[in-house]
Formats: sequence, C-alpha cells, structure tokens
Amino acid sequence: MKSSIFNFIGEFSSTLEELAIRVETLLWDQPQPAMTQARLFGEMLVSMIFEQENMNEVYPLKQVEKINRLYRQDIIQDDIYKKLEYIRKKGNIASHQVLEMDQEVAKQAHQALFDLSIWYMEVYVSHTFRAPTYELPSTQKQDHHDMKKWMDTYIQETTKRLTEIEEHLEQLKQEKQQESLVIDKEKSKVNKSPSSVKSNERIVPLERFESAFKKVNFNMTNLTKKAAEFEHEANVGSFVYLLDNVSPTIAIHPSLVEQDKMLMDVPNKQIKNTALRRFPKKEEGGKLMSNFGYTYTFQTKKELEELLQRIVKALGS
Repeated sequence: MKSSIFNFIGEFSSTLEELAIRVETLLWDQPQPAMTQARLFGEMLVSMIFEQENMNEVYPLKQVEKINRLYRQDIIQDDIYKKLEYIRKKGNIASHQVLEMDQEVAKQAHQALFDLSIWYMEVYVSHTFRAPTYELPSTQKQDHHDMKKWMDTYIQETTKRLTEIEEHLEQLKQEKQQESLVIDKEKSKVNKSPSSVKSNERIVPLERFESAFKKVNFNMTNLTKKAAEFEHEANVGSFVYLLDNVSPTIAIHPSLVEQDKMLMDVPNKQIKNTALRRFPKKEEGGKLMSNFGYTYTFQTKKELEELLQRIVKALGS
C-alpha cells in the first residue's frame, strides 16, 4: 500500500485505511467517486464507534440516526458531529447527482476524514498517539497558484457549506435540553436514586459491588449506561468510576495514580472515555481530547475492596 498520511489507520482497520487512500487517489481527477468512498468511510467509522461503546441496535438505523444518537448520548462532541454530517450529506449527493462534484467539497472531505481518524485513534486505540501533520496529496496537475487560491477561500467555503449542519446541530441541542428536562421531571416524581436503575440492563450488576464502595465511604453521584460515578465523603472532588465493561473495571484519576507508587505497581491501563466526566482532558495541538484515567480490573468483591482501600489510603497521604 502506498505511503499516505492515512497509513496509521491500518493499526486499527485495514479496510478504513484502504478507503481513505482511495479517496486520496481519486481526489484530483475524480472528486465525485472520491466522495462516495468518503461516505463509505464515514458509515464504517460510525459502526466501529457503536461497537466500541456497546451500543446495540434493536433495529437497523440509518447513518443520520446513528450520528444523532452518538451526539445525544455525548459520545461525540460538536466538531466530530459536524465532520460526520458533512461526509454523510456530501457523500449522498455524490452518489445520486448526475453533475460532477465540486473538487473543493472533496478536499474538505479529505481533511474531515483525517481529523475523524485522529480522533478515533486517540480515543479508542492509543492515548499516546502522535498525529502526523495534515497535508493534501500531491499531484502533478496541482500548482502553487491553485493551492493558494484554495487556501484563500477555504474558510469562506467551509462556513457556507456547514450552515445547514450548524442549524441541525442547534436543533439537536435543543432536543437534548428538552429530553434532559423531561428526564429530570420524571426523576423528581418517582424520587429514584441512581442505584435503583435495573441491574439486568447492565453487564456489571451494581447491587453486587455497590456495598464495597459504601464500606470505604464512596457514594454514588451519577449513573450512565457506561459507568457509575462514586465520590468520597471525606475528600470532596475525589471520584472513582465503575465501568460497565465485560470485565469488572474501575477507573481512577490520573494524578492520583501518577503520584502514588503503590497504585502504579498494580497492573493498570490508561484509557480515554467520555464517561469519565470528572477526570481531566489533555490538550494536544490546541484541542481538548476526551477525559482519561487509569483502569484496574478485578473479579471478586474482595479484590475490589482491596483496590478501594488502596485508593483511600492514597487520598489520605
């Protein structure tokens, strides 16, 4: 496979890498076929995110429905939403229109694919990944005048084409806000505590492990499909997460782990996960990445209690 800024994608998907390189190959001479390949790339990437987040489809969803669901559940933020929507809409147009696609559209799609791939790599593959520098593929037909002309108009063209996406995003934000108000209202009516969520909807049953947290004064403060959040009574702002993974797993604040040798000695793994909402986000290249922390797996309640006791001891040191 030829050298490309997309070669790093092969670390997690050879199929996605091949699609991205097809886009590059077609970019200058055949922008319309390039956009159909970009659309396939976007559809496959969204399916991979669904798989990573254990978001099972009760019935088949359209691409637009999948993207909206990812946004509503805070899996993706505004910038990723816009890029996925841009690829979807322009790819659909390329697949159905007779007239040739504007090459500027394909150029912007090329950078969107690059940004989406970087995001996926950093969130789901390697927190320490160092992204290559973005550049358009070279071509003998491209001269410096054409490049300068494109760069001069890039911001204006991007703003124009993203207006519709911005409007849709604003609508989604309002819907999320309304949904949140309805949920809060329903919660107040039934006065449900976080622990009252049905455990049979979770891979890791809360009733099996919640008492271990209470035993060392960690109280549940939030519950999502991805994780249960616990805060220590005596150390306000000190959080631990019980992740709903196949293997029972807790996540600890990175600064606590990095400053305590006892915790570093226990086998652990650094991850990025949007569920770790109280943990920090790293800034790389002027952008804030997803929340990250250190995870520890366990099998029994006794193993969990030992881990939590180490955490409490580290908090008091």
